[in-house]
Amino acid sequence: MNKQLVILLSIVFIDLLGFGIVIPLLPQLISDLGQGPFVVGLIIGLYSLFQFLFSPILGRLSDKYGRKPVLLFSTIINVAGYGLLFFSHSIWMIAIARILSGIGTANLSVVQAYVADTSESHERTKRMSLIASMFGLGFIFGPFVGGATASAYNINTPFLLTALFSAINALFIFFLLPESNKLLKKHIKIELVNINVMREVLNPPNIRFLIFLFFLSSFSLALIIGVLPLFTAERFGWGEAENGYFFMAIGIAQFFTQAFGIRYLLKYFRETRLVKYGLIVFGLSNVGIGLAINEPLLLLAGGISAVGFGLMNSNLQSLISLESKPEEQGAVLGVAQSLSALARVVGPIIGGALASWHLNFPYYASAIFIVFILVWGWKKLSFTEYEVFGKKKLTPNK
Repeated sequence: MNKQLVILLSIVFIDLLGFGIVIPLLPQLISDLGQGPFVVGLIIGLYSLFQFLFSPILGRLSDKYGRKPVLLFSTIINVAGYGLLFFSHSIWMIAIARILSGIGTANLSVVQAYVADTSESHERTKRMSLIASMFGLGFIFGPFVGGATASAYNINTPFLLTALFSAINALFIFFLLPESNKLLKKHIKIELVNINVMREVLNPPNIRFLIFLFFLSSFSLALIIGVLPLFTAERFGWGEAENGYFFMAIGIAQFFTQAFGIRYLLKYFRETRLVKYGLIVFGLSNVGIGLAINEPLLLLAGGISAVGFGLMNSNLQSLISLESKPEEQGAVLGVAQSLSALARVVGPIIGGALASWHLNFPYYASAIFIVFILVWGWKKLSFTEYEVFGKKKLTPNK
């Protein structure tokens, strides 16, 4: 594994470690300031909203000025965001800190563009799955590091730790990471909301289909994640510790799927086939979560759900990259990550509304969305496969 890939993995891991640290502690931090669940949801939504707004901007900036300066800038923004969260003593400071972190962690599209710049097409999916595996590791270690540090010191200390890790990443980027973009597009304009750029990116039918599919898969996950602690508390009497272990188990399942499972499966199946299998597994397991009558069944369904989501998510991102022109990787992947962030803004709100009727409904709704995706996209995915591999006839996947 070369040093560039190690640094990229470190960037994504620290971003997701910070997310894993913040999510369990943020409600308590806000509660200590006298605010309720609505404010918690609002601030979580602010984070995803600014990821949505800045993912295409950072991707576009990396097409214009290069990957390295944008990665360095976004990592310094993360240092500022977590540093401000460490010193926060008001709800407004927390809100500004999460906005900064949303902007800083919008750099995933730039990391993916760097991978695309430096990978041959046959290597790209494997490297994309390694990048995606950092999500699982972040969810494994984030809650543990946050809980242990907060209990040993105070609730703000874990944020200082994340700021220090981000600062180390910035040094690695500055001194060790070479520029990868050899096709700078100096003429392009950068705007906060550029409908023309999004329309241009979504103009090719295959790109439009894959990005919309990516949005729907992210939305299907966002429907169920936010209400999971409420669901487990009502059905099994779980508290913070049990939910933490459950999320850790999900993180482990997702990590091994994306770091090792996909690399093995790609020896036998193309990316499009793995997306289809992932959709089926994810949809069925979400129904299993909603129907789980005991804890072992819930753990089994949750682990299988993580496997299914890992299969479809990593391979979709790889297909989006494979369909993109080399000089437009940043913009295309930026739009994809932006719409995924939008799904994470809208999904928890709708999931919460469904859960207010019945806590099982978000899981059934997620499964219904997956069925819709499968029915609508089965043949289109096959068509996309022809375009990606540039052949008129392909032997059917087995």
